[in-house]
Amino acid sequence: MRSARSLQAMLGLSLRIVLTVLWLLAAAVTAVIVRGEMDEVFDSALRETAERILPLAVTEIVGREDEGVTQRLAPIREHDEFFTYLVRDAEGRILLQSHAAVPALFPPYSRPGFAETATHRLYSDAVLGGTIRITVAEPLAHRTSVAREIQVGLGLPLLIVLLVALAAIVLAVRISLAPLRRFRTRLGNAGRPGSVRGSRGQPPHGDRPAGGDLERPSGQVARGLRGRAQLRGQCRA
Repeated sequence: MRSARSLQAMLGLSLRIVLTVLWLLAAAVTAVIVRGEMDEVFDSALRETAERILPLAVTEIVGREDEGVTQRLAPIREHDEFFTYLVRDAEGRILLQSHAAVPALFPPYSRPGFAETATHRLYSDAVLGGTIRITVAEPLAHRTSVAREIQVGLGLPLLIVLLVALAAIVLAVRISLAPLRRFRTRLGNAGRPGSVRGSRGQPPHGDRPAGGDLERPSGQVARGLRGRAQLRGQCRA
């Protein structure tokens, strides 16, 4: 019985380990793929934001009467602004900025394209011979938060499937090993003293004492000897 339980435990443990490792690998690969795709989507949004704002900013800046004036756009309504931007001239003076932009977080303009600081992902572009430049920034914490939510949303169903699969494996192993456990039980009962007695506690027919059967021929022999002795006595008389 112990060996059957040990076999069941070994099979269940091995299958659980294999499924858990496969789930971890699938979750890790999924996380890497999702993060790569998500970075592409956010980079595309960052670039499109710069390309849409820059022409409007140029129109507004060129039409100004006073040059070098910094203008901060007021929000229409309160909201979380994940993309912030600065529009600067060739000397680095701020000409236009979003209401939530913090100039200290924007590094000096270097070239068009993507860049990254310790806290933000940046995209920069320039027009009019580089005299008007825009830099759009997105907090890296925002991407990390979105990536975590997506990974949890994808990993939770896999975890549920893993738990259901483990329960199904345990049940299947128990059912498949049930005949072996019954066979072991019968073997164990057969090896115990008194396990071969009949249904009413009597020993089987082949194991019953043979004393009664032995007394019958002994009585016949005794009667035969007495009869022979009587016959001899009559002959002598």
